[in-house]
Amino acid sequence: MRNIQLGALLYASEVNNEHLETLKEMGFETISICFWETLGETDFASLARCVGEAGLPVTALSLWGNPLANEEVRQGLTTLIDQAYRFGNPFVTGFAGRVPAGSVDASLPKFKEVFSELLEQIYRHNCRGLLLENCRMGDLWKRGAWNIAINDAAWSLIFNTLDDPLLGLEWEPCHQVEALVEPLAQLTRWKAKVLHVHGKDAHVDATLLSEIGLYAPNKAIKPTLPGFGDTDWRSLMQILHEGGYQGSIDIEAGGPSFFANFEETVASLAYLKECRRSL
Repeated sequence: MRNIQLGALLYASEVNNEHLETLKEMGFETISICFWETLGETDFASLARCVGEAGLPVTALSLWGNPLANEEVRQGLTTLIDQAYRFGNPFVTGFAGRVPAGSVDASLPKFKEVFSELLEQIYRHNCRGLLLENCRMGDLWKRGAWNIAINDAAWSLIFNTLDDPLLGLEWEPCHQVEALVEPLAQLTRWKAKVLHVHGKDAHVDATLLSEIGLYAPNKAIKPTLPGFGDTDWRSLMQILHEGGYQGSIDIEAGGPSFFANFEETVASLAYLKECRRSL
């Protein structure tokens, strides 16, 4: 069953011929390309040429930042939409943003203003969709600095505020495990809106959690790769498959480099392939 492809999430700075050839040799099938807050001086024609020569489909172009408060981030998303044609018009993804220090509710009018404009551009450029990554970045319901798309209640408000078939979620189990939410139950609730998945999980040390709670300097919940955390990815893929998912799971290795612990990442890929074979 290959309707679910398995790939790698890379920062644009790591996209080069050598790295892409290594990914192909190890059996990665897609890539997702991301940036942190700025696109810098990226030459998108050269970047697309490099990816095209490798023959790895691009599933998403992503910019992490706050588009409701940071004009460079907002313009960066606009640029990604403009340049998406070079990569086969994949999803463009990022945080929903937030009015600084504001609540989820207080940020909704600004969210609607900014993302309505971005969606119009998505349609003009025939992109696959505009997706919201749900990393909390330390934000809470009443205050924060990055992202209002942090949980079920927020998603309901967001999609009631701006309901569009091309506006969806870029989802992963890690953020749910960190919030003590059962990820498979959540995915079942939201599978119609989950259009791209990051391969990232987490593990809860229940004994330590009972001692220190959620807000101690030491953490009882650690991010992991698929196969090393608490989520059953066979069941996760089954839910996606039953929902008609036609996309990728792109492994998010964490840290500054995708290749820092590459042996473990390749082991995670092997685990995901084994999960896929059970569909």
